[in-house]
Amino acid sequence: MSPVWYTYQNGIFYYTTRLRWLKGKYVKRNPSVALSIAAETQPYVAVCAFGNAQVLKENRDDWLKKISFRYGEDEAKEWLAEAVKQPDRVVMMLKPDRVLSWNYDSDDSERQEKGESMATPT
Repeated sequence: MSPVWYTYQNGIFYYTTRLRWLKGKYVKRNPSVALSIAAETQPYVAVCAFGNAQVLKENRDDWLKKISFRYGEDEAKEWLAEAVKQPDRVVMMLKPDRVLSWNYDSDDSERQEKGESMATPT
């Protein structure tokens, strides 16, 4: 488990890492990954996505900008200025094979108590 910056577009998760870091090395060896994204405030919502990640080969810098600006413009500009200089910085993409999600503002907590599936169609 390792935190990553990400964005989501058209059914695909995009996240960034460096290939020399442990998570980059793991994905190179075995592309099977799981992403877990959860809200910190109520109503609690979460998504777990499972599948094979791959390195995005085109428009790396554009995707780094899209990912980083989700986390605030000022911080993103500073981070992006350094990130684009890192030759091992990559954008990974994950089109999930399987997704679990829940929203405690709906009847999902009752479904979980009954042991019903939280699988979401992909």
